[in-house]
Amino acid sequence: MIDLKLITNMDHLFTIIVALGIFQVDGGNFHTEIVGGREAVPNSHPYIASLQIRRQHFCGGSLIARQFIMTAAHCLSDTNPNQVTVVLGAHSLRSSEASRQTFRIARVFESGFNPQTLENDIIILQLDRRVTLNSRVNLIALPRVNETVPAGTQCITSGWGRLGTQARIPDRLQELNVTVTGSDLCRRNNICTGVFMRQAGICFGDSGGPLVCNGVIQGISSFIIGSCGNGVAPDFFSRVALFRDFIDRSISG
Repeated sequence: MIDLKLITNMDHLFTIIVALGIFQVDGGNFHTEIVGGREAVPNSHPYIASLQIRRQHFCGGSLIARQFIMTAAHCLSDTNPNQVTVVLGAHSLRSSEASRQTFRIARVFESGFNPQTLENDIIILQLDRRVTLNSRVNLIALPRVNETVPAGTQCITSGWGRLGTQARIPDRLQELNVTVTGSDLCRRNNICTGVFMRQAGICFGDSGGPLVCNGVIQGISSFIIGSCGNGVAPDFFSRVALFRDFIDRSISG
């Protein structure tokens, strides 16, 4: 099971952070979860997937076509895809739910992920069969090629990770309203978000989860700087619109 280490020195962070030298990064890993959010209404995010090994959740993902999941590349960088189970239609990780559909991974499509800089942190997983679409399992819309998301846009992210840096993993899906920020730390291939007036955000446990803005998946949870929901550095998502050509090629085969 993947357990990527959180950045522990500036040499492993991208150029702009190195140049600024502002933030020190805590130990831990790159998996992200929701901090300061709330329990989602069951199946209100019908596109969200739980990636699991031996029934243990380790990353999120999103259903973008009848047989394809989009997630963060670092989720599988040290993991054998044959060991991974993809679960759709879940709300509680511990309960047996009639809404669930479970799949194996048949094929992986990569886009040049760089584990040192976390650039191109996107991967497409082809499932072993087509998904049955219904009110609890459904697709999320993709952005247009090179579509931009202006600072100030209100979005929502969701996941099953811990409720804080040292906190427990929740049983039920969590969600959090966030705002796109224009932080100077944010690279072109990322969308950055924050929560104003309080400490909240993504953290360890649900990398690969969705950032949805106006019904469109604009980002994939990628990484944080420092502790979870620290209220200083933004949260970083891979910008989906930049990879639309790659996505279309992957799902059209």
